[in-house]
Amino acid sequence: MDNIAVFCASSGLIDEIYKQDAQKLGEVIGKRGWQLVFGGTNRGLMRIVGNATMSAGGKTLGIIPACLQERGIAAQWVTTQIVTPDMKERKALMRSHADAFVALPGGWGTLEEIIEVITLKQLGEHTKPIVFLNTNGFYEEFLFFIAQAREKKFISHAYDSLYYVANNVEEAIAYLDAYVAKDVASKY
Repeated sequence: MDNIAVFCASSGLIDEIYKQDAQKLGEVIGKRGWQLVFGGTNRGLMRIVGNATMSAGGKTLGIIPACLQERGIAAQWVTTQIVTPDMKERKALMRSHADAFVALPGGWGTLEEIIEVITLKQLGEHTKPIVFLNTNGFYEEFLFFIAQAREKKFISHAYDSLYYVANNVEEAIAYLDAYVAKDVASKY
């Protein structure tokens, strides 16, 4: 595993605990010589995880759509930057460059990105590991929604192994280290 895609908040107006886990995750990525694949902005958790990766000796691949680059928020310190025509292409490139996916806490964009990779795994498009980093219980309400959807038969228990929920960076990394790709039963 060499390339870790991290989906996370661009907001900087968040509690320190979320920033600390972004810092820790970036440090681990860098120390292991992995490459961080991320949304390429110089804002929020993206900036923190990117800077931490670089400071710890890792490489960063920032993939940013032109509409955000034009707003002057592209991280200029990345090892490699790719500017895409739109968000759709950004997500496709992040997926193709990644060997694993980790979702730190975030908003709409983070949810869109992580749900898409879960859906694509469900459809058999990839077998890469997917981790929610549930810092400070951030994803508890979302996970409750998923549990409700399972209970009401909208989501099958057959897909419980599509992703892993880690409560800290150490658990997330241990899961990635131990991960063995498995084919997923087809939904159709």
